[in-house]
Amino acid sequence: MSLTEIPAARRTWVLAQASPLSHCITGLIVPALGGTVLVQRDAPASLLDGLVVSGLDARSLLPVLDPEQGIAHCVRPEDLAAAAAERSDVAAALVVSPTRYGAVADVRALADAAHASGVPLIVDESRRSPLFGRHPGLLPDALAYGADLSVSSGPAPVLRLGDGPHAELLRPLVERAVDLTRQTGCDSLPARSLARDWDHVLASLETAAAIGAGVRKESRFSLVADGFGDVPAIAGADPLRIAVNTRVGGVPGREAHRLLDRAGLGRAVVGATETVLTLALGEGTEPDAERLLDTLHALPAGAAEPAEPLRLALPEPGPGRLTLREAFFGHHRVVDCAEAVGMVSAARVTACPPGVPVLLPGEVVTAEAVAFLRLLARSRGGRIRGAADAGATTLRVVQEPTGLW
Repeated sequence: MSLTEIPAARRTWVLAQASPLSHCITGLIVPALGGTVLVQRDAPASLLDGLVVSGLDARSLLPVLDPEQGIAHCVRPEDLAAAAAERSDVAAALVVSPTRYGAVADVRALADAAHASGVPLIVDESRRSPLFGRHPGLLPDALAYGADLSVSSGPAPVLRLGDGPHAELLRPLVERAVDLTRQTGCDSLPARSLARDWDHVLASLETAAAIGAGVRKESRFSLVADGFGDVPAIAGADPLRIAVNTRVGGVPGREAHRLLDRAGLGRAVVGATETVLTLALGEGTEPDAERLLDTLHALPAGAAEPAEPLRLALPEPGPGRLTLREAFFGHHRVVDCAEAVGMVSAARVTACPPGVPVLLPGEVVTAEAVAFLRLLARSRGGRIRGAADAGATTLRVVQEPTGLW
């Protein structure tokens, strides 16, 4: 699809606050469409705030996982269709594209699956360049492939309405939600604030291409994006987000980040795990490609021995007992993890790798989830976010709902 063929948004709302407000607005509009929202399980944490606002029931869409690299990719269209077929009250489906590692989902197929089920597709694009769809060197944004609503960040967060089958229904809902939140800082910004110097864009693309070519040429490390073609759920890659598997070259990703930061080259780093170092380029963050590559390839192997890939299969989520709102406002207490089995989680507990929640607020804690978290906590390179303690020996659970909803 050429730049001239990319359809314009039917309506764009530019917000003065960061993307969490966009997620809250999204949470305000979907209850008018149904009672359950299908959400990619590793969606940004701020999306939970929107679901707390909405009071909706949420059902998870699990992304395709790469246990070897500890990476979560995109949602498969067939999984979205199957989840939508299980319930008659689905309000919308929300997926993430690009992912934190730069994978771009097959939005066209996801939109077709959502529309065939009678629901709109909302795409969280907060990790993409704000110039997607506005420069021929970058992929079109999600609306070009049939998404009904997109949430993006950048110089200002933006909500964009597509021209699909749900446009007439969604437009007044978004307008009312934006008006409702305007007093908290939501306002229109001059169009010129989103303008970009194309020379900067070209510089970013050239730097990203040079870094990618340099990694391939030395062949000590590998580019995560080079394996995207083997994952059916992935339709493309963000050229400005470079994920490098440094573990294959004997250096943990976190150690590579530390050493690059010490060399003054850490500004472009947006994430690091035991396996992968992720760079995001854009205006003002273009590092010296040659110096970065020289520093990266000179990192001593074995200075900090990388952990072996965990290759752990995530347990199936427990059944949803409460909505996110009910779990959020319920009375909480901290209990031993063994005691927590059968109780309702009050927290989002995320396994890293692969950065996907094992527990979400409102879900029943299962014995399999507890066993997985304890095993991950004992493994080298495994980390847990959201548990009551780092070792996941205790968990925060809902003692009882409050009736505030």
